[in-house]
Amino acid sequence: MKRFQKIALLALAAITCLVTVDAKKQISREKLATRITNSEYALEQIMQKAETLIPQAILRDAKGIILTVNYRGGLIIGGQGGLGVLVAKSPVTGEWGVPAFVRAGGANLGLQAGVKEVSNVFVIMDDDIIRRVTRGRFNFNADASAVAGPVGVYTEANASKEYKEAKIYVYSTAKGLFAGVSVKAGWVSPDNKNTKFFYNTDYNMPEVILSDWFELPSEAQSLKARLDLYTKG
Repeated sequence: MKRFQKIALLALAAITCLVTVDAKKQISREKLATRITNSEYALEQIMQKAETLIPQAILRDAKGIILTVNYRGGLIIGGQGGLGVLVAKSPVTGEWGVPAFVRAGGANLGLQAGVKEVSNVFVIMDDDIIRRVTRGRFNFNADASAVAGPVGVYTEANASKEYKEAKIYVYSTAKGLFAGVSVKAGWVSPDNKNTKFFYNTDYNMPEVILSDWFELPSEAQSLKARLDLYTKG
């Protein structure tokens, strides 16, 4: 058992190290473009399955969306680290705007075995949550009510009280072996350094995602088109 715990702690340390190293260095524009592509992939993975498909009504009412690809592993104690983007709707037009970069992480406790890639989609239903995410590290469930998102046909009329009061809907899918039940505590934080580099600007995330003067980069046009498709049909 002690041997398993030691392996788990080493896995957690390795993941934490990868996220920390990424936070300290500025990466190339090509690698940032890959982050956007991976985030689009995460959304596509969620929308392809009936059991995780986000209802169109949810996306129409959403204020923003966080798309991440996380890598999780461990035995008994596990950790996860990942990268992704935040896209918000314009407060003026209601249209999906340009993406900004985020880092994500978390811890898992419980009976676990294996490693897997996890695509996470956090649909944000409240403007204040968008602002709080852009200001610093945001802890899901601790900082706002987050619930597993509804699927299928969703309307205000058939929604439970839990869904009506939730400010974040979480959708997740996974690849790879990972057995056992876990309790999750996840967080996301703005990656201002790489967002500034990508848009060649001195502005931080709030100005980038909520303004109307940043042109949609070519690398994000496919993601924008997919969001529009899923939102409008």
